[in-house]
Amino acid sequence: MTTPLEDIIAKAIKDADKSFFNEDYTKQARSVMTALKKAGYQVAPIKPPDGLVEWAKENIPFGRLRPAELITQMYSMMLENVRRFDK
Repeated sequence: MTTPLEDIIAKAIKDADKSFFNEDYTKQARSVMTALKKAGYQVAPIKPPDGLVEWAKENIPFGRLRPAELITQMYSMMLENVRRFDK
């Protein structure tokens, strides 16, 4: 049984390249990344880049936030910006 994420990846690869020879793996990879993004996923490194950590520290949402709200905002904010610092 496949997971929803595996289904998204499989469909993206299938739709990306219909040739039988000389498959374009870059095209397939781009299709997978686009499909994941459209489905609300972000591929990110497990350990955040140092630049992202510094940026996040400077952009911590101020105010009275409940712990769950703070974590949700920080998580989303960091994932949305990870590509800026992942070099």
